[in-house]
Amino acid sequence: MSRQKPGAISAAVSGAAAALRAAGVQVLHITGPQHVVEVPDGDPPYVVLPYLDEMQYAYAAADFVICRSGAMTCAELAAVGLPAAYVPLPLRGGEQRRNAEPVVAAGGALLVDNADLDPGWIQTILIPVLTDPERIAAMSAHASTAGTPDAADVLARHVLTAVAERRAFAP
Repeated sequence: MSRQKPGAISAAVSGAAAALRAAGVQVLHITGPQHVVEVPDGDPPYVVLPYLDEMQYAYAAADFVICRSGAMTCAELAAVGLPAAYVPLPLRGGEQRRNAEPVVAAGGALLVDNADLDPGWIQTILIPVLTDPERIAAMSAHASTAGTPDAADVLARHVLTAVAERRAFAP
């Protein structure tokens, strides 16, 4: 597998590593196995991993996430009440933007275009959010309202109801 230069999110966040550290922000940076991101050692920690098998542990440790806005990512973060800065992929017809919009509208997330994401955005927009515990707590509460933590149970009830209704009308 060839190693590639960092994507937009990795480049912006790693490019703002010094500012994040100066603000006291710890970072767990999951790059994907094909990307290389190098950040000098320092405090607070900025940990770079190529992959994480058990994402629930990262979610449990995190106060905030910056990520793409695929449907499952948006659903998972809303279900656990984790605020985020969503960076929709600029391709694919805009569905990633639409995935993030309900959480953004609820006040549980920020939305930034891929083209606007750079270390300057991290410094001027994101760091003030990350260093405001009251805002993070409010965003977490708002993110929770946009999710359905019991989605599997809700879906199962719908399926069982549909099956029962079909059986009731079967000859």
